[in-house]
Amino acid sequence: MGPIEDRFEMELITNDGTLYATHYLAVRQSNSPNSPVLMLPVCRDLYRRGFSPDLPWPKEDDPHETSTSDEPEVPIRIRFLEAPVLKLSLPVYSISVPHLMSFPLVLLFGLGLELDIEYLPYRLLPSTVIAEFPAAPAMAEIFAEFPEQDFERYHMYLAGFRQNVLFLGLKNQRIMEITTTAWSVAAQARLIRQRHQKVLNLVLPRR
Repeated sequence: MGPIEDRFEMELITNDGTLYATHYLAVRQSNSPNSPVLMLPVCRDLYRRGFSPDLPWPKEDDPHETSTSDEPEVPIRIRFLEAPVLKLSLPVYSISVPHLMSFPLVLLFGLGLELDIEYLPYRLLPSTVIAEFPAAPAMAEIFAEFPEQDFERYHMYLAGFRQNVLFLGLKNQRIMEITTTAWSVAAQARLIRQRHQKVLNLVLPRR
């Protein structure tokens, strides 16, 4: 994999006056030398509000908008996916995180881009498990009954999400509470599965 450039360029899909990104994060998974790189736009001010400690951001400069149109520059308003296309060139900061696949979800909620925090549990655990909230024992019992492949997929993703929020120092207490509860349920569900497996090993005859 080649070196990451100091700046990166992406197309804008809206120009509605909302807060622009100030940087791109070039994100790799820390325990995987061959990890792909995710290029994610972030607003430095939102990151500082959502996470601590702050990152050593590259030199600050104004975003560079580049139009792909050959027409003279005039004030324009573009709607979603409408031409002319604008591109935003921003400085890049490289970061390694414990779990790459859950990192975009951490940013979505940690930066406050998703306003409904109570939607987070449905991204971490199956809906049938969340339906038993706040009865954690019932949640664990239902989760423990999931097929092994599905259980491990959810468990691995949740573990990675939890590692990321701890590593990045996420500030939102409600998100931390949800993460802690979900992880507690998952850990209890794994213990239930292990107990069930021990019983099966005792009951079923060996071949």
